[in-house]
Amino acid sequence: MNMENEESAEVVCPRCGSRHVAEILRGMPAFTEELQRELAEGKVVLSGCDIDISHPMPRYHCNDCEEEF
Repeated sequence: MNMENEESAEVVCPRCGSRHVAEILRGMPAFTEELQRELAEGKVVLSGCDIDISHPMPRYHCNDCEEEF
């Protein structure tokens, strides 16, 4: 198991307790086969290109309850 998988396995949704959590990807990603696979598997969600640096932005998205944290 690589470090990326270990890190995401430790993330738990603070709202519902689910471990079915995706990392939020912002910006304009290159749609590679790897990214498409991660999107299909629920490991990554796209958030858009607007980034507001004046407020903390959520890093994770719960695939079960839709909470972003």
